[in-house]
Amino acid sequence: MRGNRPTRTDVANRAGVAPSTVTLILNDRALSLGIKEATRLRVEEAAKELGYYPNRHIRAIRSGRTGVFGLYLRSDQWGVAIGYWAMMIASIERAVSEADFQLLVHCAREDCSTEEAFARQAGGVVDGVLILNSGSDPIAQRLMATGMNAVEVGDCFSPLPYVAVDAAQGIQLVMEHLKARGYKRPSYVKFDSPYLESAKQRLDEFSAASQRMYETPVPTYVVKSGNEALEKILASDPRPDAAVCSSDELAHEIRVAARGRGLRIPEDLALTGFDCIQTVGVDQVMTSVCTPLNDLARLAVQKLIAMSEGRPHERQTILPVSLRIGETT
Repeated sequence: MRGNRPTRTDVANRAGVAPSTVTLILNDRALSLGIKEATRLRVEEAAKELGYYPNRHIRAIRSGRTGVFGLYLRSDQWGVAIGYWAMMIASIERAVSEADFQLLVHCAREDCSTEEAFARQAGGVVDGVLILNSGSDPIAQRLMATGMNAVEVGDCFSPLPYVAVDAAQGIQLVMEHLKARGYKRPSYVKFDSPYLESAKQRLDEFSAASQRMYETPVPTYVVKSGNEALEKILASDPRPDAAVCSSDELAHEIRVAARGRGLRIPEDLALTGFDCIQTVGVDQVMTSVCTPLNDLARLAVQKLIAMSEGRPHERQTILPVSLRIGETT
């Protein structure tokens, strides 16, 4: 072998074939071109023995595609081991792997500018970008304006093509469940965030459902922590008997705070979450809206593949949800 790196000529010499045959076989074209199975196996074995693998960069230059997708994460979406973001990222990793693509993750700093974040994605390294619940993030508009292939995962308010869940349906299921169980003073609690437009949709549906089901106004709270939420709930008069939370993480924080105050869940305060995150509060099954995270990721990747290949695709995909009735109501 010339130098330290084997070439396709080295593989061809060992397998007793032409270099062009090596290229065709290692590009998975043996079957379509009628190359004998014995020849394919001999070439693949020779390549394995020599440690030869086709140069992905050269292939990308020739095809105009890299086989790599980018995943843009805001500063609040990465660096956590449990919760919605961790589960959603894991689902995307699985979906990209099953589609036989690679994933390049960009973890933006808190002070990362929109232009810097965009430049990381638009430098020709990736065929398209996935973003999570970032419809109101300026990078969504930047991607849209330049025509770069990009798909939003989770936010139906995004200007980008998206895959999201029917959050309004989820809140309807929760409210119907609470009404049937006899709760009279539900409240709605959401984290204070400038990005989660889908959480606003849940709040709007909660307000509409409350007007249909209850005669008196019901409170809503925008908080930074479960402790703050519990303090607001306890200070209300009349005090809510249930808290409809915009996420499982928030419901779990309220549950921990309530236990610290000697309150019983659900006897003193019922709780519902959103997303059915398995790693949150495993000691007590949360009543929660089940969202199909794996389907969200899989369909988003399929949509991005279609865009990168110039094939038709739906701009909007909304998936149904269901309600898991647990031990907190």
